[in-house]
Amino acid sequence: MDDKISSTIKTEFSRHSWRLVAVIAVVLIIQAALLYFILFTLPTANSSSVTIIVLTLASVSLVVVGFMTYLMMDALEARVEQQAFAQIKDRLLELQTAVKVGQALQKMASTLRATRSFEQVMDQALEVCSLLFEESGIPGRSLVGAVFLYEADQLKPVANRRLMPGDAQKNLEGVRGVVAEALNNAEAAMTNDPRHDPELSRFAAFNNCPYVICIPLRAGFQIFGAMVIGSATAVDFDKKQLELFNSVADLAVIALQNAQLYQNLDREKQRIISADEDARKELARDLHDGPTQTIAAIAMRLNFIRTLLTRDPDQAIAELEKAEELAKQTSKEIRGMLFTLRPLVLETQGLSKALETVIQKLRETDGLNVRMVGGNYGDMLSERAQTVIFPIIEEALGNARKYAKANLIEVRMWHEDSLFVARVQDDGIGFDAEEVNKGYSSRGSLGLLNMQERAERIDGSLRLESKPGKGTTVTLVVPLDKHRGKARLRKF
Repeated sequence: MDDKISSTIKTEFSRHSWRLVAVIAVVLIIQAALLYFILFTLPTANSSSVTIIVLTLASVSLVVVGFMTYLMMDALEARVEQQAFAQIKDRLLELQTAVKVGQALQKMASTLRATRSFEQVMDQALEVCSLLFEESGIPGRSLVGAVFLYEADQLKPVANRRLMPGDAQKNLEGVRGVVAEALNNAEAAMTNDPRHDPELSRFAAFNNCPYVICIPLRAGFQIFGAMVIGSATAVDFDKKQLELFNSVADLAVIALQNAQLYQNLDREKQRIISADEDARKELARDLHDGPTQTIAAIAMRLNFIRTLLTRDPDQAIAELEKAEELAKQTSKEIRGMLFTLRPLVLETQGLSKALETVIQKLRETDGLNVRMVGGNYGDMLSERAQTVIFPIIEEALGNARKYAKANLIEVRMWHEDSLFVARVQDDGIGFDAEEVNKGYSSRGSLGLLNMQERAERIDGSLRLESKPGKGTTVTLVVPLDKHRGKARLRKF
């Protein structure tokens, strides 16, 4: 705009400069003609008279030229001032509108930071688009628009400007017309005939718009929805407007991503709380069914022993031995529970030793035939990976203990290419794995779902295989390029 003002001033001065040159040239021609007439047509006049006449004419000519120059410069000043002020006024109007747009964008960004409601941000996005219309000299109230977000396979309106009440409840499929073009190409698309668009024609407000533009709301390859903008006033959307609309869409997408991240975080928080609550309940049940009952039995037996001390000392000694055995069993159970809550051996000696402790406990308390092969491969993993893998294998062993009725349970670990693989396999009764997977996806409880979520935390994958009468196999695969530890593989 500054270049435009400068160009205008230069043009006006140049035009008036040529006019001044023309006037001076005319005056000089007149003076030359008069001098020629005096010198060659009035030979009888003496030289003094001729000189006086020439000087008088020259003086008059200069006065006339000066006066005309003054008038022309005065007119030039007024005209240049008028045009310059007109250009500056237009520039100020543009700057004021740009300031409003900037303030609206800032407000939108502030709304984005202050709220978790993406509906408010979408409404603010349409408000900014309305100000962009005003910047182009179009009344902001001419804007007809809506923001559609995906809900299942439909695009649902979450904010709108001047849609009919019935239109505000309608969804888009996004598979035809200008909306499909924008979504498929991941860039803005425009139509000058929304009345005949296969999807927008269902909206009465868009049918009255000469032009409608659809801007996809996307981040990378993920598309959240679309912003559809139309104008009740005839207007051609230029490149500048499209860039501003895209900027608004980018801010809207940031709000959507923030809302999505918050929802995921809140969902994960609730899952952890639920898992923690389930773990507490399970621990309470185990304490009630195990050590609590045993301690109560020990207390009763001690009370019985007290009555036997004077009446039958030999039987009292036998009962004391039984009480001692119960106390030892209770101590083992409590240590096992403490180990489950915080396996210190995992922190100090690694995955292999921690699993050996679990396996030894299963052998002693449940009499199970459990063996481990390739335990040293666990040292290949980082401490974080070992901390995540341990409860997965422990959970798999716990499930085998409770349900498999197996003669043999095997824990095997090995290294394959750039992958660490751990497998827990039993020869028990098995079950229908497909049905169990469906049930876990709907229940969202501890167990298999918890194991899968833990595996995903270290970029791993978990596979469950089982058939009735064919045993069960749980296989965990973890990429070593992301979770390789510093310790070297020990050789047996």
